[in-house]
Amino acid sequence: MAHNFLIRSNMSLNKVAILIDGGFFIQRFRNLNQNNYPSRKDVENLIGKIMTDVQAKTGNHSTDILFRTFYYDCCPFSKKMKDLSGKELDYSKSSIYLNQMKYLNSIKTIDQFAMRLGELSFAGWKLNTFKPKAKPIPDFRQKGVDMKIGLDMAWMAGRKSVQKLVLVTGDSDFISPIKLVRREGLLVYLYALGSKRLKAALIEHADFVIA
Repeated sequence: MAHNFLIRSNMSLNKVAILIDGGFFIQRFRNLNQNNYPSRKDVENLIGKIMTDVQAKTGNHSTDILFRTFYYDCCPFSKKMKDLSGKELDYSKSSIYLNQMKYLNSIKTIDQFAMRLGELSFAGWKLNTFKPKAKPIPDFRQKGVDMKIGLDMAWMAGRKSVQKLVLVTGDSDFISPIKLVRREGLLVYLYALGSKRLKAALIEHADFVIA
C-alpha cells in the first residue's frame, strides 16, 4: 500500500484549460435537449465530464487537474429597433434576451471560471432558411469572440500556463491557433458534443477528439 502511495505522489500533474465556445455549446445543447436552454448545473456537468474524459485518455501515467474554464460568448442584443414594417421591437424584453442573461449571470460565478464577452451587432435582415415563406429575421453577428479565444490560446502557450487545452467547438477557424499551441508543446483536445459537421482539417490538427 505504501509503495502504491509513493507512485501516485510522484506522478506528474497536467494543468488543463477548457475553452468553451458559448454560441456553439448552446446550439448543440438545445439540439440535444428538446430546445431547452442549459443551466449552471449543465455547464458544471460538462466541465466534470470533460475532465473525466481527458483523464481517461491520459491513463495512469499522470494526473490531469483543471486550471480554469474559459467561456466565450456575447450578451444578447438589447436595443430597440424597427422591423421592416416599421413596428418597434424592444429586444431587452424578448424571451431570448431574458433567458440568455439569466443563463450568463448564473454561470459566471462557477469555480475556476472566466467569462470572456464579445459584442453582438445587428447586420440587417435575412430570410429564415428553415421557413422560406416567413418574414425576414434579424441578422445578428458576433464580434471579437473568436479573437479572444485565439489570444487566450496563444497567451497560455507562450506562458506555459497549462499542458493541455480542451476546445469545446466545431469551428474550423481555430485551426491556426491550434497549430500554434501544438508547436509550443501543448496537447489539444476537441470536444464537439457529437457534432457530425466537423471539417476534416479540424480533426486532423487536434491531438484527440473526445466527444
